[in-house]
Amino acid sequence: MKKKAKKIIWISVSVVIGVPLITALSYVGYVVFSYKRIGNTSLEVNGRGQSDTIENGKTLTLTTYNIGFGAYSPDYTFFRDKGYDKDGKKTSGTYGKGISREDVEKNTNGSISVIQKLQSDFYAIQEVDIDADRSYHINQKEEIENSRNGYDNTFAVNFDSAYLFYPLNDPHGKSKSGRATYSKYQIQESERKEYTIATGFSKFVDLDRCFTVNRRKRKDGKEFVLINSHRSAYDEGGVIRDTQIKELHSFRKSEADKGNYVIAAGDFNHDLLTDNPRYPQYDRNNVPYKDRIQQPKPDWLSYRFNEDKTSPFDDGFTVYAANNEPSCRDCDVVYESDSTFVSTVDGFVVSDNVEVKKVSTLKVGTGFLYSDHQPSTLEFVLK
Repeated sequence: MKKKAKKIIWISVSVVIGVPLITALSYVGYVVFSYKRIGNTSLEVNGRGQSDTIENGKTLTLTTYNIGFGAYSPDYTFFRDKGYDKDGKKTSGTYGKGISREDVEKNTNGSISVIQKLQSDFYAIQEVDIDADRSYHINQKEEIENSRNGYDNTFAVNFDSAYLFYPLNDPHGKSKSGRATYSKYQIQESERKEYTIATGFSKFVDLDRCFTVNRRKRKDGKEFVLINSHRSAYDEGGVIRDTQIKELHSFRKSEADKGNYVIAAGDFNHDLLTDNPRYPQYDRNNVPYKDRIQQPKPDWLSYRFNEDKTSPFDDGFTVYAANNEPSCRDCDVVYESDSTFVSTVDGFVVSDNVEVKKVSTLKVGTGFLYSDHQPSTLEFVLK
């Protein structure tokens, strides 16, 4: 009888320990063996552009906008965002996916209405989902594309991830997402180029990263090269982002050396204003929007410029970012205009043969109404 009881206990303990262990190991195996990088690849151009000539001297507009997969209404917080409140208490976001399908649809449609309102010549849009649990499988690429008649467009998958079971109360799930580029002028060639990303286990949460290159040849034989970029955000100490800065600089400089007109637009996940020599009023002690921020700078945010207002990766280029409105809010807490940490991480890196007339950020509603980002627009002329 005692032997039978011991056997039952042994079996029960084995089940209690073994089943979760086997499940965990199976999941890790699934994540590891399903992981793949997309790599460098040419992209299909969907032709709707109305003009084939970009003229010298004509003022053009380019908008960059991270729509945040339609999740980020002002009351949304994201599980990977962590920080501190004004009293020094640790804060952390909650959700792994959009609050509801209805909320994601509302924010997606709202972002589309903002895009339509701007009527720019070019758009660089990031965090556009095509099939993702986090956005309830709404095809945002298709919805935006249907609103952009008269524009050529290209789309690059940024990542096609395995199912992420974290956070346990609201799993992020499986995501297929990327970036879309739109142009009133016909795009002749487009390609996806991969960034270096984190190694080890971190690569499974950092996901894949890339930038896209879109080309339009001019009558003088030179090309207008529009780059759509979205860098890593949560790499510790910004080490991976620094590597990505070097990679993008190397590519864009090789294009500028040919005499091409080059603009890199996107979400750079760096503070683009502090210590920027174009804005001498900002430094580490006098950060942008200081009068409206009560939270300290979050750990994920890195500075783009050195404290002596230099950068080793801008020879032949200038970084332009708007300072009339912030382009990004932190998402460890719900958005409040008089306290939440805000910054400018979205902007443009422009070659010296492009004249910039103006750069501005549009305040959406009372601020960040449909995304944790707000659209920034560059007015420019090809010299």
